[in-house]
Amino acid sequence: MGTLSAANSPLRFEPHERVGALGGTFDPIHRAHLHLADAAATTLQLDRMLLIPAGDPWMKRDREITDARHRYAMVEAVVRERGGGLEVSDIELRREGPTYTLDTLRELHAAGASQLWWVLGGDALQSLPRWHQASKLLTLARLAVAARPGAQLQRQQLDQLMPGLSRWVDWLPMPPVDLSASELRTKLSRGEDTATDLPPAALNYIRRHHLYTP
Repeated sequence: MGTLSAANSPLRFEPHERVGALGGTFDPIHRAHLHLADAAATTLQLDRMLLIPAGDPWMKRDREITDARHRYAMVEAVVRERGGGLEVSDIELRREGPTYTLDTLRELHAAGASQLWWVLGGDALQSLPRWHQASKLLTLARLAVAARPGAQLQRQQLDQLMPGLSRWVDWLPMPPVDLSASELRTKLSRGEDTATDLPPAALNYIRRHHLYTP
């Protein structure tokens, strides 16, 4: 995989810290990711908000994934550009084999994160039963889930999705952001304008390294 940034030291948390973690392929990172992270940090009054690029996203093996070194460096550049408020972690890139959220949560707990939220979009919540050992996730973190105001699933709907799930979900009311990484990759491959959807640091990195070009 190559050498990652030496600045990303091992994670350590204080017991009182409220920690949010947003995992994803970030291929590429875009404004919807940042909007979700900001919503979680504000709504849950988090002390720390982590962006965690996936190393080997096993649920996306049906398509080619940009090299992890580039995806991590892109997120790192965006975090650096924005200043305080977000952190990037290479915790999943340092592990061998498929990237499982359960393993990440266990590592975060081992590092001291006892008040922990895993942040995800509403679409990702629907796929939760297919995640690796999904029921064990709920013993390690609460789920912070984005939903349009008034569009949150009811308790019965959540528990039908996974028994007991309703006790572990905190909703993040936020307007929908109609944006996907796949659409952005297509636009970038065609040379179309993506400046309003990508943070400047991400767009600069993509151009400098000729990512998503035919």
